[in-house]
Amino acid sequence: MQRGWVQLGAAAAVLALLVSGSSWAAEDGMRPVAEELGQRAATPEAQPKGGLSDSAVRVLMTYAFSIIPETQTGTDGKTVKIDKSDPNVFLIPDEDARRVIRAATRSAYAEACQLENLAQANYKALMQNEMAKNKWSEQQLLMINALHMFSASYFAGNAKITEAPEEGASGEGGADLVAPKRPACPPEQKQKVENAINAYVQSAQAPAAQGTPAP
Repeated sequence: MQRGWVQLGAAAAVLALLVSGSSWAAEDGMRPVAEELGQRAATPEAQPKGGLSDSAVRVLMTYAFSIIPETQTGTDGKTVKIDKSDPNVFLIPDEDARRVIRAATRSAYAEACQLENLAQANYKALMQNEMAKNKWSEQQLLMINALHMFSASYFAGNAKITEAPEEGASGEGGADLVAPKRPACPPEQKQKVENAINAYVQSAQAPAAQGTPAP
């Protein structure tokens, strides 16, 4: 199923941890992080106010980095190569990443509730907010976009996280896959999703409207 802003095919849905040696890879081991992400996907509202741990945030950023394309089309229609040789230039602070992941959780629930228009509006409001800050490099904006894309797909149950086997293992059993269940959407949950996204979109539009005379 293709969703425009989230397109992960069956082959791309199961991703390897590509930059495990980088300074922002998980340091506490994949298993506890994978369990934490699984719990987050199942009941995001039950998470503590602080949100995900630093390790879980960095794991999601690692996977997000892996789906950033090698090339992109410029405004002139020409294909431009993206230099991914240094993953750290794509890095954003953990607290900013948590904000993107929270937005991705809303998008995931909008998808589960079949609120595709609100999912799109939520994504556009996120990117509008981040670009308006004028503090991110082009590489960091690519990370923000990819982090929302992967996190939303994961929390919606459309992507899996690969827990790489330990070194020296026989590999006969392969890597462990952590795939959350698709969120449920009873009527009361759907209403909460609608209210949350509408409020977020309105807050994103408010700064742009300040100082503009009312029609």
